[in-house]
Amino acid sequence: MIFAGVESRPSPIAGLGLFAVRAFAAGERIVPYAGRRTTCPPSPRRPGEPTYLLEIEPGQWLDGDDPSNPGRHANHACHPNAELIYDRATATAWLTALTPVHGGDEITFDYGFSLAESLFHPCRCGAPDCVGRIIAEPLRGALRRHLRFSRPRD
Repeated sequence: MIFAGVESRPSPIAGLGLFAVRAFAAGERIVPYAGRRTTCPPSPRRPGEPTYLLEIEPGQWLDGDDPSNPGRHANHACHPNAELIYDRATATAWLTALTPVHGGDEITFDYGFSLAESLFHPCRCGAPDCVGRIIAEPLRGALRRHLRFSRPRD
């Protein structure tokens, strides 16, 4: 599926990914992350089943599980080239380029998972310093320390 300069196709990271079919400058909006707003906590899904829920503010979720949402296929990466910005004035979330994105690049962002959430979501971004779990960047150091001290000792 192609939408305004991006397409969804198989990703080396996981499942389908979102790929640029044209260049995007740093700071440029790439695609909206569209969906139904809800105040109900998301219901648990089966393990391995994709989820497209974003917590846009405390107690507010955006359910992007809709084929008309092009941003739903953007994968997590430890060194993303985009970020998700929620515009309260228009109640719209946008994937926005953090760095220049070239045609053919996979568009990724930091999912911002907590430590508890990260335990159920392995990261497959392939970065040399990847901690192996999808976790918010500020928490990665703490997870590395935890993993280092929780290893069996000789």
